[in-house]
Amino acid sequence: MNQSELLKKLHAYAVPDTGRSVLQSIVTLGIFATSIIFMILLLQHGASPWLVVLISLLTAPIFVRLFIIFHDCCHTSFFRSRRACAMLGHILGVITLTSYSDWQRTHGIHHGSVANLDKRGMGDVWLMTVAEYNKAGRWEKLCYRLYRHPLVMFFISPPFLFFIMNRLPSKGFRRKDLTSVILTDVMIVLMILTFCLIIGWREYLLIMLPMMSAASLIGVWLFYVQHQFRNVYWAHSSDWDRFRAAMEGSSLYMMPAVLRWFAGNIGFHHIHHLAPRIPNYRLKECYDAIPELQQIRPIPFLSGLGNIFLGLWDENSRKLVSFSEARRLTTSS
Repeated sequence: MNQSELLKKLHAYAVPDTGRSVLQSIVTLGIFATSIIFMILLLQHGASPWLVVLISLLTAPIFVRLFIIFHDCCHTSFFRSRRACAMLGHILGVITLTSYSDWQRTHGIHHGSVANLDKRGMGDVWLMTVAEYNKAGRWEKLCYRLYRHPLVMFFISPPFLFFIMNRLPSKGFRRKDLTSVILTDVMIVLMILTFCLIIGWREYLLIMLPMMSAASLIGVWLFYVQHQFRNVYWAHSSDWDRFRAAMEGSSLYMMPAVLRWFAGNIGFHHIHHLAPRIPNYRLKECYDAIPELQQIRPIPFLSGLGNIFLGLWDENSRKLVSFSEARRLTTSS
């Protein structure tokens, strides 16, 4: 099957089912709201704060699922109506601390430039080639090593991104992006003040902070593993191919069924980049129905954790390598 035939088959799945979208929204928001109400009741009846923290952490995957729906709205793949996607997207943007218009723009740039070495720097993870790293100054190397360190990448950066950086417009923002950021921030403040007035600020932090922090960690990990793996495809603009960028520059991350449900099938990321208009609930059936999509080498769930040590792109071997491997490559050349 050639590319055009494959894309034509994918197009058949890029049709939202309004009933399934509405049901998914109600179920996910319902579980989310029920969990928060349950934690509030526990605190009011003198339950241990540690129990509330535990439940808050267990609710984090539902928070991730809300972001997946937000993500689909940004692609206008969740409803047939762009207005319906925007309305739900703005609401979920307040809940997930992310401006709809600004994130939609930067994420769109990410889709248009994924795996392009000449268009790095917007909506992606900072990546240097081995040659760039060797030519870099001491300060830039230190910043890059800190940025790519697992402790910073997966435990410090995620909360900073969602709590702080998302409060500001991204580079190259348009007027409507700035407006969206301001309105989202205002609504977030009002939401927090309302909760604090009703249940108290300590109780609010006890319920929401563990959940949001853990969800940010999970979200960043999912985004990371989708494009940071050993045999990932990268190319300069002159050689860059959109089809290969989707099929080889995006991962097939295999997760257990329950985790796949929470993550909205985002592990089928090569399909998502081939056809972003496919709703999350159709990615798995699309994968099962089209054999060509199954030819991608999968990343097993646990072995994917090894990718956290890969930090540089080697243009000679065309692989993502660790810093120690890069040193050996440099010494031997």
